[in-house]
Amino acid sequence: MVRGLCLEGRVEEGRRLIEARWGEGCVPGAVFYNVLIDGYCRRGDVGRGLLLLGEMEMKGIMPTVVTYGAIIHWLGRKSDLTKIESLLWEMKERGLSPNVQIYNTVIYALCKCRSASQALAVLNQMVASRFDPDVVTFNTLIAAFCREGDVEEALKLLREAIRRELEPNQLSYTPLIHGFCVRGEVMVASDLLVEMIGRGHTPDVVTLGALIHGLVVSGQVDEALMVREKMAERQVMPDANIYNVLISGLCKKRMLSAAKNLLVEMLEQKVQPDKFVYTTLIDGFIRSDKLSDARKIFEFMEEKGGYRDIVAYNAMIKGYCKSGMMNEAVMCMSSMRKVGCIPDEFTYTTLIDGYAKKGDIKAALRFLCDMMKRRCKPNIVTYASLICGYCNIGNTDSAEVLFASMQSEGLFPNVVHYTVLIGSLFKKDKAIQAAAYFEHMLLNHCSPNDATMHYLVNGLTNCRYGMINSNCSDTDQAHKKSALLDVFKGLISDGLDPRISAYNAIIFSLCRHNMLGKAMELKEKMSNKGCLPDPVTFLSLLYGFSSVGKSGKWRSALPNEFQQDEFEIICKYMTLLNQHVMSPVRDEVSRVLQLYAEEFQFLQQPEQSFAGS
Repeated sequence: MVRGLCLEGRVEEGRRLIEARWGEGCVPGAVFYNVLIDGYCRRGDVGRGLLLLGEMEMKGIMPTVVTYGAIIHWLGRKSDLTKIESLLWEMKERGLSPNVQIYNTVIYALCKCRSASQALAVLNQMVASRFDPDVVTFNTLIAAFCREGDVEEALKLLREAIRRELEPNQLSYTPLIHGFCVRGEVMVASDLLVEMIGRGHTPDVVTLGALIHGLVVSGQVDEALMVREKMAERQVMPDANIYNVLISGLCKKRMLSAAKNLLVEMLEQKVQPDKFVYTTLIDGFIRSDKLSDARKIFEFMEEKGGYRDIVAYNAMIKGYCKSGMMNEAVMCMSSMRKVGCIPDEFTYTTLIDGYAKKGDIKAALRFLCDMMKRRCKPNIVTYASLICGYCNIGNTDSAEVLFASMQSEGLFPNVVHYTVLIGSLFKKDKAIQAAAYFEHMLLNHCSPNDATMHYLVNGLTNCRYGMINSNCSDTDQAHKKSALLDVFKGLISDGLDPRISAYNAIIFSLCRHNMLGKAMELKEKMSNKGCLPDPVTFLSLLYGFSSVGKSGKWRSALPNEFQQDEFEIICKYMTLLNQHVMSPVRDEVSRVLQLYAEEFQFLQQPEQSFAGS
């Protein structure tokens, strides 16, 4: 009777029943204490359970493995490893050994809040202590390794469980089936499904849902639909989660009519679509520029009693903005407020972006002010939209002010902010400012993308005449302060190809900021665009190899050995490049080239000596 009351959470009543029989404050033995401790822990009051453990010790009643097991089990649910470790140490001092259930709890807690590899170490300790793990032990570890993406280790554990003559179940196979599908190894997943069926376990909606989800994640939507058809043949009906996964996959593949048909099927099968199903469809139609279809789903959602949350409203606002229908977007925002949905930073940023793209910066700024008044903080996307908007109308000064304001708010600019400013400043013949932002970008370890490179190459090439013909001493000084501009100007002043020189100046800038990988990528891309790397390219790369401590690997990047005249070009421009690197890098470059010259017996004139370059 006491146990029944404790299982229902009525622990105080259980204790009163004990005291009515044996006297107030009297609990006759460990068995009753164990029941009470488990009762308190079961209802989430582990603290009271620990107090009872202390009470047992005060009364001279020795706690048992079951006592500790009850507390450790519920501490494991809370992932309180510190208290678990303390109780395990206490057990050891009392000469008590953990049982399989306690080991399973520790493994579960480690998998949940630390790592599967640490939990595996406990399994090894368990086996060393001559305790036989059960299928729960292996299932917990299999699921954990699959979550971490290590399906090979998880599969080894399944095979070990079978070797120990344990009977794997659906919980053993389901994470593996999902994990291998996500990796695109559908045949392995299918084999595991067949193996599971062969062991007498009929796949249920959870297992098949895992298979479908894994297939969709790996982009194999057609195969996922085939599994859904097989489910129907077996009279296993998909649930809302499976439909949502399939609809999401179809929307990503732009198979919108099929996605719509699945929604109809859901309704026919009396499977109630949740808000995620509707929102996924709305977003899918918007991404495919089918705003009218998205609007129909949005309205249908309300007809069916579906709660239109902020995600659904934001999707519709995004659709209106994408189509340039700003009045409708604002009306949609008003509607969401009326139903108690508070616009968030995504809502405001979408509207700001929509107005900025239309060139209506005043309206965009009005929404920025409203956003900040409502204590909704602009993010880097908000600033990117406004910076792009200003740059599109040629107002780079305001764009630069916003860029500075963003940083003062503690936000770090990304490749979009830098690229837009660099491109726009070059268009306005502000090469010095554009180069400064590129330098700032590299200093902040922000890796440029293809668009950045495009703007830099074209910008440098187009401004070359102004750079060569500049007679202003201030401008010359500004060029010399920028490695990008100084190197580019030095190369084109000698009549070298402007586009190749632009690439070389960029490659050198990347190398001096330890971005060797990006520099090597750019070297390949310039070749693909018909700009063949020259000796200056490979000299620039040597600075990169030297900066990251890999100068010995520079030779492997060379297509062939240099001829005498090519090596003389390297010697000539080394002086130019040396001005923009630290002395340890200069010294290493000189050392490598000295060895190269000696190996190939290149004759050096006194002025070409590497010492002190």
